[in-house]
Amino acid sequence: MQRHLFNFITISIWLLCLICSGAAFSQDLENIGSKTVEKLKNSPLKIQGGISANGVYYNSNGRNSREPFTYFLQGNLNMSWLTFSMPLSYSFSNQGSNLGYQTPFKFNRLSIHPKYKWIQAHIGDVAMTFSPYTLSGHQFTGGGVELTPEGDFSISAMAGRLLKATEDDGQQQTLPAFRRMGYGTKLGWHKDRYKMGLTGFYAKDDIHSITAIPDDRNIAPKENLVVALDGEVTIAEHYTFKAEYASTAITKDLRAQTTDEKGSGLAAQLFNSRGSTEYYDAFKAGLDMQVDNMKVGVAYERIDPGYETLGAYFFNNDFENITLNASRPLFNNKLNLAFDIGYQRDNLDNQKAQATNRFVGALNATLRATNKITITGSYSNFSTHTNQRLNQFDAINDNDLTDDALQALEFKQLSQNANANLNWVLKEGELNSQNINLNYSLASSANEQAGIIRVGQANNFHNANAVYTIGFPKNSLNISTSLNYNYSDIGRDDSNAYGGGLDINKKLFGNKLNTTFGVAYNTNNNKENITNVLNFRVNGSMLVAEKHHFSLNAIQLFRSITAQDALNEITVTFGYAYAFDIGKPKLKIITKEKAFSFSYKLHTFTGDHELISREITSLIHSQEFNAIQDIDGIRLELSKLENDLKASENSSDQVYKNAGIAYLKLVYSHKDFLNTYHNLVFKGLKRLSVEASNFDYSLEKDYLDQLAIMNTAKASGKKISEIDTKNLAVKERKHQAHTWMQAQLNVLTLGDVLNDQEPLKEFRSKYLSKVFKMLENKKTNDEVELYLVGQLADFYHKKSIEFQD
Repeated sequence: MQRHLFNFITISIWLLCLICSGAAFSQDLENIGSKTVEKLKNSPLKIQGGISANGVYYNSNGRNSREPFTYFLQGNLNMSWLTFSMPLSYSFSNQGSNLGYQTPFKFNRLSIHPKYKWIQAHIGDVAMTFSPYTLSGHQFTGGGVELTPEGDFSISAMAGRLLKATEDDGQQQTLPAFRRMGYGTKLGWHKDRYKMGLTGFYAKDDIHSITAIPDDRNIAPKENLVVALDGEVTIAEHYTFKAEYASTAITKDLRAQTTDEKGSGLAAQLFNSRGSTEYYDAFKAGLDMQVDNMKVGVAYERIDPGYETLGAYFFNNDFENITLNASRPLFNNKLNLAFDIGYQRDNLDNQKAQATNRFVGALNATLRATNKITITGSYSNFSTHTNQRLNQFDAINDNDLTDDALQALEFKQLSQNANANLNWVLKEGELNSQNINLNYSLASSANEQAGIIRVGQANNFHNANAVYTIGFPKNSLNISTSLNYNYSDIGRDDSNAYGGGLDINKKLFGNKLNTTFGVAYNTNNNKENITNVLNFRVNGSMLVAEKHHFSLNAIQLFRSITAQDALNEITVTFGYAYAFDIGKPKLKIITKEKAFSFSYKLHTFTGDHELISREITSLIHSQEFNAIQDIDGIRLELSKLENDLKASENSSDQVYKNAGIAYLKLVYSHKDFLNTYHNLVFKGLKRLSVEASNFDYSLEKDYLDQLAIMNTAKASGKKISEIDTKNLAVKERKHQAHTWMQAQLNVLTLGDVLNDQEPLKEFRSKYLSKVFKMLENKKTNDEVELYLVGQLADFYHKKSIEFQD
């Protein structure tokens, strides 16, 4: 029933799209006159876009599963005429074929995004978002449409394959999956003071798309229907109330028999129930108030235990949130203060043996002391009350399920984070500019049991760095030096790391060749070993004949660790990009004798609009920003802003500058997120290292006890049973895997995370977009860190198994 319903809705939407576009085009024909003919003559067909090819060469003297050569092909094309445009983008790589195992999603993507007036279509390998509870950024292969005509209504619809059929080939890393199709529609009605929306999403697996999956993989064919209502109303111009309700019906196994039982909620009324069908609700509401310059907001969110949508990659459930936030500028906007207070609890249905309560408090301040000095600071306090075992390694290594009751102890976990930053523009001028940036951060956590924090249960991480930059704009030269220091008090162990770096950037040949040379050195000391890391970086990019962009980046790394073989590795990335613009008018509306110039952060752009556009859009391919392209949806957003940038080239300097800054803001906002991701991963790795150390003794003792039993039996001439032999082999394998994993975690530095050293680069490509989505959905850094700790534990556990194999 529900599948026919959604097929009918989808077909209706597509027909409506064709009718609307036909009506709009017919109206254009009816109005053709002398002005229309003139407009057609002065609006030729424009074809703009670019293609790029990048290759990555990697070589190391250490054992590594990374492929020596990987290539990436990317491109975008936009055809426009009058009010019609059709952007197309593609991405192709051999990265997926080098994994050695199968995944249910595609690494290589091709998408087209035609647009005519208020009709926007998405065709190919695309992603759309309706709401966090229904369809939220899940990639699909198919089509979608967004209709935003003038008036009160808007309509969005999608249909396509969410997961491709993937057979189980016996490899642990392979993710077997049934072929999954999805359909969705979102209807919107909006006025000046209020908005309303209705969303429906349906997904179903094809049982016959693959052969049976072994039961131990715990994968079954699913079916899901989600219905959501949302609304927003503005009262007296100062108060805005928002609310959203979602109801999901999820069948965990389509092979179960149908039943007549119906659950509660909207979705239950439209869904065919089976023995494995479950029904859940989610609700979120918030009130925002603005009085003068002060903003205050209060929000409530509740998601039932078990709530799930097949339209999202990641979803948290079983929690209730209450948050309060406020912000206010003071002293003529020189000081901005903001705070957040929140309370969260789980076990909403009282079915868990453990319950968790969390309190969060955060304060942020920004002070613009002078036009050249900006100071920012933040502090957050996060406490978790739980009796759930916190060690991530227990779930991986524990083979005795009978002692869970004994291990369930009540803990209180305390964590706090503080950060202070000073940015001081020492000098600004045409001859030279100078800037210094100082940063300090503290992250601490402790496990409290029965009101006592025992020795080894408290961790503190101190990070400090200083960056000094001097620039010579007339000579197109920038020099940057940095110092960093890290002190970690991890349980019973202390470690400190320090180092520095130098970066020199110089533009040559009329700013056509952009070169950068960098060197960095870091040393890390702890009780067991000393790690020294030295790396050299060389980057070069050149613009040839105004349309051809060549780039070459090389990183040479030398790492030495006490009592271990030295590691040498080199990574070379080379790329080519070509930009084309067919049908662009030769004459420019605005001509100026003096070259146009504007600055953004550390960048200064000088020249005509076309030249600056190429410089701006080439930033995304540089070593500094290249990683953000792994974030889902960023390429489409950049493509749209690039089209706006090129469309403004014939406009005034101010209009063009605004378009350029919009593009740069998006790039830098995602770079800021990338910095947050790196810091959270590093903190997660350190936390995982602590938990690994705490677990090391018991795991080693377990193995040695079993070995002693075996040796005693041999010495006494007793026959050793097959069960004892297998137990010893299992415990020895666990101990070896754990020892390898702990050795990997102990030597990791922040520099390794920032440089995406393997296997962290593989981890980033898998989880970067998920972390971005969590932060975008207002998850706190502490919540994201907890999530990353769990994923890192699983990731390194699998890597340790690969190492043994």
